[in-house]
Amino acid sequence: MRVAYVCCAGTLSTATDRRYDAHEHDNELAAMLPAFESAGDELVECDWRAKDWNPAEFDLAFVRTTWDYTEYPGEFESFVTECAKECPVANMPGTIIWNHNKRYLADCDAMGLPIIPVLFPDNGATTKVAFDRFACDELILKPVIGAGGEGHMRVRVGDADAPIPATHFAQPVLDEINTEGEISFIFIGGEFSHAVRKRCAPGEYRVQSNFGGTEERYDSTDDDLRIAASFLEATPDPTLACRIDMVPTNDGLQLMELEAIEPYLFPNGVEDFGERIHSACKKSIAEIKR
Repeated sequence: MRVAYVCCAGTLSTATDRRYDAHEHDNELAAMLPAFESAGDELVECDWRAKDWNPAEFDLAFVRTTWDYTEYPGEFESFVTECAKECPVANMPGTIIWNHNKRYLADCDAMGLPIIPVLFPDNGATTKVAFDRFACDELILKPVIGAGGEGHMRVRVGDADAPIPATHFAQPVLDEINTEGEISFIFIGGEFSHAVRKRCAPGEYRVQSNFGGTEERYDSTDDDLRIAASFLEATPDPTLACRIDMVPTNDGLQLMELEAIEPYLFPNGVEDFGERIHSACKKSIAEIKR
């Protein structure tokens, strides 16, 4: 089995000018490679925008640290679609394309799944409309196509009313993000693998490490897993790797993000992470080729 670990130029281990979060790429590879090597299989770093690799030479293109895709969304859609003509792609293109635009949250809401409320910039929606609807003191305006906590705008009640930009959507800032943190449930091959609790730095609402966030292992309850797993039903196709980010609230767990494109999988959260990924890759190849 030969698997392309699809990344971007800034996360390649051979790059001279690496991204600030490239250490997460390194952590995943270090956890995965021994399992592939012990089975006599290959896991090869491939920059999705580079022309020096041929997907047809691989049994699977596993989309991982393609963390610059938000800069080239149209090109990225074309890449996964065209790549799938040459070899199986995981997660599958239909799921990636659905998940790369945050309007997928409206689909989850329509399915009755518990999400943090959202307001998209339709019908002239403004920040005042959002404050009235959410009955909150603070809003976050997030990019409709975005990742890593970048491009956010924080708005406080009493600020001048303004249209929600066409490129963004609104959500309330939950107090629980500071008191309870955000819990990431990692599913590999459709099965629950492990969970971590992420906490914000003081004065922050973003849990990413580049904003000072930290993480710790989290022991999930059966009810946690039931709620988190329900979101797997929302994706158009079964997933090889998926991360469900949820915030504990007084109303129960609510979805922050469903990450089915290139989520960091917190490989240190479970001892046999590499073996689980290796097994899921073999299973995914078999299922996609059916």
